[in-house]
Amino acid sequence: MNLLAPLGLLGLLSIAVLILIYILKPNYQQKLISSTHVWKLSLKYKKKRIPISRFRNILLIICQILILTSLAFILAKPVIPGEKLKDDEKVFIIDASASMLVESGLETRFERAVLQIKSEVKETLENGGTVSVIIADEEPYFVVQRSTSADLAVVSDKLDELIMVDAMKCSYNSADMDKAVELAQDVVTQNPEAEVLLYTATTYLDKGNIEVVDVGAFEDWNAAVLGCEAVIGDDNYYTISIDVGCYGRSETVKVYCEIVSPNGEYNTSVTLESDEEFFNVMEQEKTFVFNAEAQRDQLGYAIYSFEYLYVHVEETDGFAEDNSFYLYGGIKEKVRIQYASSAPNNFFSSGFITLREIYKNTWDIDFDEVVIDPQKKENEQEYELEGYNLYIFEHTMPSILPDDGIVLLVDPDTEPKNVGLRLGGAQYVYANSTLTRGNDHPLLSYITPEQITISKYTRIISNDGYDELMYYGNEPVVLAKNESDMKVVVMALDLNFSNLAVLFDFPAFLYNIFNYYMPPTLTDFTYEIGDLVTLNARSEALTVSGGTYEDVELTELPTQILVTAPGTYTLTQVAMTGDYIIENFFVGISNYESDIMKEVEELPELYIQVLEEQEDKDLLLIFAAVLVALLFLEWWLQARENF
Repeated sequence: MNLLAPLGLLGLLSIAVLILIYILKPNYQQKLISSTHVWKLSLKYKKKRIPISRFRNILLIICQILILTSLAFILAKPVIPGEKLKDDEKVFIIDASASMLVESGLETRFERAVLQIKSEVKETLENGGTVSVIIADEEPYFVVQRSTSADLAVVSDKLDELIMVDAMKCSYNSADMDKAVELAQDVVTQNPEAEVLLYTATTYLDKGNIEVVDVGAFEDWNAAVLGCEAVIGDDNYYTISIDVGCYGRSETVKVYCEIVSPNGEYNTSVTLESDEEFFNVMEQEKTFVFNAEAQRDQLGYAIYSFEYLYVHVEETDGFAEDNSFYLYGGIKEKVRIQYASSAPNNFFSSGFITLREIYKNTWDIDFDEVVIDPQKKENEQEYELEGYNLYIFEHTMPSILPDDGIVLLVDPDTEPKNVGLRLGGAQYVYANSTLTRGNDHPLLSYITPEQITISKYTRIISNDGYDELMYYGNEPVVLAKNESDMKVVVMALDLNFSNLAVLFDFPAFLYNIFNYYMPPTLTDFTYEIGDLVTLNARSEALTVSGGTYEDVELTELPTQILVTAPGTYTLTQVAMTGDYIIENFFVGISNYESDIMKEVEELPELYIQVLEEQEDKDLLLIFAAVLVALLFLEWWLQARENF
């Protein structure tokens, strides 16, 4: 309840006057009356009238106080205020995407937006309004929500924190404007009259019911390396393609491509330079190609390997974070395979031809074949027990297994000392049927055991810690173990007496061995901000450095990491041989954000409910009715005085 004329409450002072009158009222009067009249009155009050008279007098004074109170409130004009819409409420959305980091005049777009909003917030709060501030990045959030003038100092401090040196809250990612508008909708639902303003430099063709404030500057422009690709051609030389963009200004841009460790020449580098290209506002993107012919023209030779490429444009634009690009993976890791057999066949060599094609961009596979002479002593054999990534022993086994690589035992005739299994007494068990699947295992991907036939196999009596992958009847014939110091696959069958080698399952099985025991650490060498990068390892741990990661050790592999900062990331692991494996990948700004003059079709729409203001409800008639009732009650009590 509100009072339109609060001074009317001064009428309550009459209550004090009433009480004073009761205090000063004489308790008796001098009258000449007959003795019989006094006698009659005394008998009357003695019987019943005295208690009732006291109660009536109490009711009478209460009634008179309420009458005076009602009169005072009538003078004060009481009303119940209707629900009013709050006109002066503003919701500020700040675009915190990477393109807001463009700088001109020693000030980024993001800083410009925050400073403008700070001024608007101060004015709104000082005038009794309400403000909310939303940061629109990949995960939008409220900085402040429905703050009033009492929170002016706090709101000002929080806005200052957004643009603190070395702690700016503008991200390298793209803004999720849908979620940002959803947060604004929460405020608009409570107050449909709230004004929503978006501070950005992106052009929205359809702004809907949101006011867009452009914080871009006329001087804003950006030259960017959008991507780089190196592809080996049929001539085994790389063709390097570089995508470049220029936005906001017509400029001449030159591209430099530094090739580090070209063709295996470590600790050296050479640089390819493009002809200067003119970009106009209509043609904002171009591709620069350095093929073998162009490389020979500039360097005198063509490139067939490199450690990495460093591509950059040397421009004084407003956004330096996308002026450079690194491309890793130019030198493929060498994978050495030794195939040692007392009766060699071409099954494995053919299988690894297929793997070479699959891993041509990842590994350089060397395949060495060694013939085992059963007549020679083991120390006279030509096979090696160290220095290889994969050892294949067929028919004749070594006395001890290598411990620095994966070991594949095919048709074993004896048990190496450290193999952890026992063979049956008989040389072979003859069979004439298909295999069945054992434990579910990654090595069985793309494999159908039910179509693999064998006619003889070696019985395995017991094994220690092996996964039993395939059976003949109830007896395991294909087993695998994956421990930190022992990675072994056992195929207790002769490929010459099976159809496995002619099925797709055989190269698939070899591929599974590679992918399971020594999976590629990375699936790519270039990513964008906000990507989830899948990491694997050939060891029990992997260390990540770069961006927001500083020597972070990962032990649960494979795993995924979120990359939120541009630059080079380094992965370090220790192989079974004890050697350190160091790999790099590059994270860049998305091309969408490099286009600092981009146009977007429309902003998400706000739902605004139309509400009508309610009128104030006048209580004058109610208080008047109460006054009349009290006056009647007071009259009735006065009339009962002589009864």
